[in-house]
Amino acid sequence: MQIEIQSGNLEMSDAIREHASRRATFALSRLSSRIRRVTIHLSDENGPRGGVDKRCLVSVQLEGAPEAVVEDSGSDVYTLIDRALARAGRVASRRLERMQLAGRRHERVFGDATRHLLDSRRRFALRSARAVTVAYNEE
Repeated sequence: MQIEIQSGNLEMSDAIREHASRRATFALSRLSSRIRRVTIHLSDENGPRGGVDKRCLVSVQLEGAPEAVVEDSGSDVYTLIDRALARAGRVASRRLERMQLAGRRHERVFGDATRHLLDSRRRFALRSARAVTVAYNEE
């Protein structure tokens, strides 16, 4: 799992970077074998004016499932990172579960028919390969 932390116009201290990396590892650790990359983008919408203006966008690129994107905003960067990564973990887990269920559902509904079709295609491919081999040997 590769973790990338980006900053827009927000001052990024080493403490914030370390916190984001540690929380991403913790929140997504059980899915780490199925995650390619995690991108955390922090920005300050209003600049020096203050207020509820900090934004955290977390993008989780999964293997075999659509990308999970979560956005959150608030005033405290640390709380914002915690909330966004916790939600990203839940969304990524749900996406992977849905992909597994869809695969099982397809196998349950079309299992025997698909197996039969694949077997008949293999038999045809073997017959074709044998015919080509025989024709090649006869020349």
